Amino acid sequence: MPQNDRHRQRVVNIEFESHENFSGLPLDERVTLALISNGRASFGLNNKAVTVNAPCILLLSHYDKIKLEESFKLASKSFSFMPVFINSSLTFERLASNDFTELEDEHDRNMMNLFLKRDESYDGVIDLPPGTYLRISEWLAIIGTETSAQSDGRWTCRIRRYLLQTLYLLDDIYMNRGSPNTIKREKSQVDVVLEYIHTNYQNELTLNLLCSIAHLNRTSLNRKFKQQTGRTVMDYVLNHRLKIACEALNHTDLSLSEISEAVGFNHDTYFIRQFSAKIGITPTEYRQQPTIWNRCKRRAKTQTEE
Repeated sequence: MPQNDRHRQRVVNIEFESHENFSGLPLDERVTLALISNGRASFGLNNKAVTVNAPCILLLSHYDKIKLEESFKLASKSFSFMPVFINSSLTFERLASNDFTELEDEHDRNMMNLFLKRDESYDGVIDLPPGTYLRISEWLAIIGTETSAQSDGRWTCRIRRYLLQTLYLLDDIYMNRGSPNTIKREKSQVDVVLEYIHTNYQNELTLNLLCSIAHLNRTSLNRKFKQQTGRTVMDYVLNHRLKIACEALNHTDLSLSEISEAVGFNHDTYFIRQFSAKIGITPTEYRQQPTIWNRCKRRAKTQTEE
């Protein structure tokens, strides 16, 4: 069932099942990560017979048809969510039309490919190497704990962080798996930095740190980054943080100080100054009239490109 946020008057459309038996999957308007941690199972998956052995993960959407035919010592847990939980632009309608223009939206849309893509070489099942399995199992356990405990007002932020880390890791496995029918695409150094920014924006991010991750010097990284994104590295970091802040202002009742900390600003005064300069109004003014977000985004983009 969707979660009633105990800290705010809202419903969060996510579900965690610690003992998944696949009888209710797929969920309407959801995508699902189903981690099989023990045993084996045979499924009817989209009119195809599929047998899987632990450890592996199934990535399902509401377009899939799945039926558990038989199992042996099966243990599985699952996490289901609407794509908009990751990015408010990721509605199923827009995912189907693929009409994204913002780089961040396109990047997050790619994370949904594992749930939506189906062809002769990929049926939604990814086998997990032991080390990868342990990490994903730990992250899903944290997601499950946060879903039930809702320990503070930022519980959804932490779930989103571990979910993105899981999806990035699965994307790496998918890209590097051996398949004669699949052309491997290599991640660029900019892609690696983008993924790090998207999962660590709440932490301190310096240009030196991001250069070390990309194994590039400042000049080279900024040049490559601007070629791919139209922005310098730290401009991109700032804009991404402000985008998350706008969503928090729009959808939560967190204080400005709490939002400032949650998106990676050390001081709320600096957050307010940067927000006002880039967006054109103060955070408080934005919260009072959130429908102007699209105009603010255009203003922020224009100022960044100047």
